[in-house]
Amino acid sequence: MGTAGTGREVEPEALPLFRTIVVVNQYPSPNGKVEVSPNAGRIVFQNQDPIEYRIRFYRPGEDPDSGVGMDLLLPAQGFLNVVIRPNDEFNYFIMGSASISTSTGKGGGPITN
Repeated sequence: MGTAGTGREVEPEALPLFRTIVVVNQYPSPNGKVEVSPNAGRIVFQNQDPIEYRIRFYRPGEDPDSGVGMDLLLPAQGFLNVVIRPNDEFNYFIMGSASISTSTGKGGGPITN
């Protein structure tokens, strides 16, 4: 799209290659939409708590407890990197590592590009 009077093209704002979601007391921050570049964009979950968590990823509109999602481990005071492919979009719950129900979790998302 051109800019009035300059004759130059205006490039859309580029999405970041990575964003960090910090987990404190099981709560993610930010807990809303987090968007990264579709070109191997990464979401980094940084756990500042002394305990590990299970993170359940599921697509919007799905029941996170129906078995269709995927669970990954976020180590105590550690990191988890999630690569986002083009057009990916996931919500998530942060739960105790032994929990199987999202009712014990703190939710967030979507993470997308």
